[in-house]
Amino acid sequence: MLAIRLEQTGGIEELKLIETPAPEPGHGEVRIKVEAAGVNFADVLIRRGLYLPMPNLPVIPGTDVAGTIDALGEGAEQLSVGQRVVATIPRGGYAQYATAPTFAVVPLPAGIDFDLASGLPVSGMTAYHLTHTITTLASGMTVVNYAAAGSVGSLIIGMAKTQGAKVIALVGSEAKACRARELGAEAAINYLTTDDVPAAVRELNLGQGVDVVYNSVMGKTVADDLNMLKPLGHAIWFGIAGGLPNSKLLLASFMRHFPDSPTITFYHLLSSLLHDQKRHVTGWSRLFTYLLSGQAQLPIHAAYPLAQAAQAHSDLENRRTMGKCVLKPWAEP
Repeated sequence: MLAIRLEQTGGIEELKLIETPAPEPGHGEVRIKVEAAGVNFADVLIRRGLYLPMPNLPVIPGTDVAGTIDALGEGAEQLSVGQRVVATIPRGGYAQYATAPTFAVVPLPAGIDFDLASGLPVSGMTAYHLTHTITTLASGMTVVNYAAAGSVGSLIIGMAKTQGAKVIALVGSEAKACRARELGAEAAINYLTTDDVPAAVRELNLGQGVDVVYNSVMGKTVADDLNMLKPLGHAIWFGIAGGLPNSKLLLASFMRHFPDSPTITFYHLLSSLLHDQKRHVTGWSRLFTYLLSGQAQLPIHAAYPLAQAAQAHSDLENRRTMGKCVLKPWAEP
């Protein structure tokens, strides 16, 4: 089979197209003929050597796959060959075939195609847990949504609005601001060019702080988050696309806002997958309902042949994408 292998950390040139034997499913596993593989920012961080925990190298990257089951391992008889599925796997997604444990395999309903499905294990379920498990949203609440034209951010807009919340999108360009408004955000701010983001947010919210901030960027934005929250508000940090925050800045922000008693949550999807499986399984059903009803959307930015994985990484890390990047292992280069 064809696959992308990362042998050492570095730039996009380290993503090598190789031929390698297809994996065989072990006990409690299935093998999937991969029709689409989602590209996540975590994949970029792994390639750079910045992800924790780092997988052992060499590795075939990729955790999100969608396709059809083509082989069953012993103890996987509850699923069937030919079944359309989506799966979350620890590695191996950038390939024509991948194996997955049965507990991480979800049958696809009619109406969800492979490209869309491949964007759901990380982006879809992260958006779901952020808006349903980590916070309880309600009518009258206001949320700030960083990277609102990205894959997680796009889904958060629809999920938050369906629960009655007002969404203020933070984006990095006018084109992304337009996309966020098209998806349902009441307002959008370019946080890269706005001098005082918290003041701009408060101006849009009748001079008040907001209830919740969803931040996948972090870096120096952590101080802005606490400045735009209302007392007893909730900041959720679930990504480091902009780098790690400066520890002195973080401590100073905490001390300044200590009397406001903000709730700060660091969220990683793995916590839900491993430690809250009942709600995670329920989340898949709710996620499919959101998408099939049109209440939430996950636009596909582009579908790349597997051989163009480096281009997908380049587009994602250089902020050229809106929505999800998908690899097509069987497409011609």
